[in-house]
Amino acid sequence: MVSGKFLPLPYFFISSDWKILDYSRAASSIFLIGDDFNSLVDEGNRQKVSQYIQPHLSEIHFELNMKTKHDPLAVFKISVQWEADRAHIICVEKTKEVDQLASQLMKLRSRLSETDFELLEKKEELEDAINRIYKLSGPFIPLYKESGLIPLFGDLQADKLEVMEANILAKIDEGEYEQVFFDFHGVGEITIAGKEKLGQLFESIQLMGTKTIIVGLSPSQVQGFGSKGTLQADTMGSLQQAISMYVKKAEL
Repeated sequence: MVSGKFLPLPYFFISSDWKILDYSRAASSIFLIGDDFNSLVDEGNRQKVSQYIQPHLSEIHFELNMKTKHDPLAVFKISVQWEADRAHIICVEKTKEVDQLASQLMKLRSRLSETDFELLEKKEELEDAINRIYKLSGPFIPLYKESGLIPLFGDLQADKLEVMEANILAKIDEGEYEQVFFDFHGVGEITIAGKEKLGQLFESIQLMGTKTIIVGLSPSQVQGFGSKGTLQADTMGSLQQAISMYVKKAEL
């Protein structure tokens, strides 16, 4: 078995009765790790573990409230993939800043609807909040020197991708990345203009000499891309496949 100790994301390898068999250093820096995966989960969410982390559900993605060293109730996006009677688990924290900014945005919209004067006064603040949310919807996570991961969240519109593009291209330009994984598991609807913008983003990345790899694109999301080469990128079924590729390459 290949160890996941050096994976740059919180990773666990567990048995069918949720006993922890292996974990990454990134996981130990965030969690107080015991023998059982349930010990990391908020008591009110442990039913989700017994419901969703089961061998007959070969691959599944869901949200889980977990206990970290610094926060007794942190929300994580959980990706589980089974290998016989053992499971690989990747945990990606959903930053509270997204929720806080979304709440701020809703309050601003409510207030701005009251008068035209407030609309003009708060326009710049509103646009700044929107841009910050958009940037957090596609964070760039370095996996290792040659590879990066971009987990996408929420609906994808052209203006949202426009903001994300500048941040993503800047991050790629800072490093020497050979490939970048785009994880679509957290994506909802993709607008027609959003699909066109995705194609432009992938083309820009490839012109920089970096390969784009799509992870977890659903059949409903594929519809509407057309035959113009909007998605000129390799595809992988799961985030676990992407992480496995990293592990194998990192050990060479």
